[in-house]
Amino acid sequence: MGQQITYDFGSFRLCTATELLCKENTPITIAPKIYRLLIYFLQNPGRLISHEELFNSVWEGRFVDDSAIRQAVNSLRNALQDKHKAPEYIATVCKKGYRFSAKVSINTPLKIVKAELRNPLHYRAQALSAAIDYENSLQVAELVQAFQEASNGERRLVFLQGEQQAGKTVMLNNFLSNIHYPELSVLRARCVKLLGVTEPFMPLLEALERHCGDVHGKLLIEYMTKLAPSWLHNLLNVLSSDELATLQLKSAQSNALHMLREGAELIEALSKDTAFILVLDNAHWSDQSTLDLLNFLMFRCAATKLLIIISYRSCDTGVCVQRLAKMREELVARGVGRELVVQIKST
Repeated sequence: MGQQITYDFGSFRLCTATELLCKENTPITIAPKIYRLLIYFLQNPGRLISHEELFNSVWEGRFVDDSAIRQAVNSLRNALQDKHKAPEYIATVCKKGYRFSAKVSINTPLKIVKAELRNPLHYRAQALSAAIDYENSLQVAELVQAFQEASNGERRLVFLQGEQQAGKTVMLNNFLSNIHYPELSVLRARCVKLLGVTEPFMPLLEALERHCGDVHGKLLIEYMTKLAPSWLHNLLNVLSSDELATLQLKSAQSNALHMLREGAELIEALSKDTAFILVLDNAHWSDQSTLDLLNFLMFRCAATKLLIIISYRSCDTGVCVQRLAKMREELVARGVGRELVVQIKST
């Protein structure tokens, strides 16, 4: 059984520990398939969920027709006493799918809350600052599927292509807001266009430095001191001069290759016991060392729950786009990578 979670929505409560649905403390019996359907809706509130996504996620790719999905949804509606013409919970989007429209509150046991204290990159889903882009909902579903595979211990890398103003950032925000995983770690790094030679691993170093100032920053520094001292030595304004002098002894022989190995050890340690999503935005402006590290991570064999998302513009003419194309071809062929294209909204 996975983590114990309690979902509250409307007058209902669903506890994953007992797999029991209650309405104001009155138990309601539902079939196992209906339970799994409800769980999936509760994990993806407010988002358009297509029939195809339900096939893949709830029915796990087994062949069923649309009528089986409609019957399951109707059974769930009956259990929730939801009115078809004026639904409070499950809305039908004509010829597209369904949307769970009720507000969902997620509660976790105290032991899970305490576990957050040992997660230096702990992430809590944020409310969306922009409207959900349903035009690219299939791509969001693909990201959710990749996350599910990664959370089961199958490391994944997603290449997210899209031109400027295509909505890649909004899509990533929608995706992250719909991931409800008790101990999720997230690191978002952003590349910037520089005219000169860039520092190796610059976007990752900057992202880690930001987190060192967060509530769990001390724990992150402990991880880096033990596993990646050369990385910690390259962070600005994190350590005192005395701490830097002590650390310098550990990182005296550091170079890009040494940092690559230490970076891989750090990321794998952070994704060993909890799901970890690493996002690299504007990767068409990345440095080669950062791409080397992300590619290297896909070839390692240690057990991790790691999902990497590389967002970039394929129309850019930089050398990194050519490198990304080679990475994409090889990793997709190996079955650990997938490619998604974000289309500019039609007018």
